[in-house]
Amino acid sequence: MYGVFQKLGDKVEERQREIAIYLNDKVVKLSSKQVVIGLVLFCILFGGGAGFVIWQAFDKPTTTVRIRSISVPRHTIPSESNKVVLGLTNSEINNFQQFQQYIDSLLKTKKGKATYDSIRHNRPGLLDSLSILRKMYHEQLKNK
Repeated sequence: MYGVFQKLGDKVEERQREIAIYLNDKVVKLSSKQVVIGLVLFCILFGGGAGFVIWQAFDKPTTTVRIRSISVPRHTIPSESNKVVLGLTNSEINNFQQFQQYIDSLLKTKKGKATYDSIRHNRPGLLDSLSILRKMYHEQLKNK
């Protein structure tokens, strides 16, 4: 890959040299007075532009910036007033517990660990969702 970038860099440098030679040929035809005037005009133009940008940065703003609080939808962050009630049936709870036991048992063997890693890789949010469901289920049990 280094060769490609080296060749690309060489081409860019070659093109820059061609442009520099072209511009030098144009400047050689000018008198020293014209070169000095051009340089002064260049400095005034771009120096004035930079000065204007700096002036605008420190100048008193004409509009006021209003700071408002960020509103967060209630359903995004669980809070005391926004608790989710699962209302799971006994068969759903049994299915969930059996699946959780299956996932836990995968970590006991080498082949199971490979399956567990495959599940974690192919379904990245599944295990996190199971953890969240387990916490919500235990909260539901505490509240009953």
